[in-house]
Amino acid sequence: MKILVVDDSAVQRKIIIQIIRQAGFNNDVLEAQDGRDAIQKLGLNFKDVGLVLCDWNMPNLSGIEFIEGVAKVPQVAAIPLIMVTTEGTENKIEEAYSKHPRLAGYIIKPFTAEQLKSKIEPFLK
Repeated sequence: MKILVVDDSAVQRKIIIQIIRQAGFNNDVLEAQDGRDAIQKLGLNFKDVGLVLCDWNMPNLSGIEFIEGVAKVPQVAAIPLIMVTTEGTENKIEEAYSKHPRLAGYIIKPFTAEQLKSKIEPFLK
């Protein structure tokens, strides 16, 4: 099973991937630099992707637009998707869950390795 990490910051993607590796998960990781890139990667790999970690604020197609689109496509709507973002207000969290009712989790940056691990572990076992 592959993991798709969507963030416009290459540094942030590398941090997330490093935490995944340090937690002992050896899954293949796909990287996307924005929502548009993520749609392309997910479209090509949707049968293999078992978890998506997605930022909110990105150019071209934001994370919220991406998750809203994913929620409408039956083939990918069931893939666990966790927002990893600085958008931590109650309103933003509610908005994310309204756009993707099956959202698997929400992590607010900055986060600890343990916070990320505890959110992704149930989907990678």
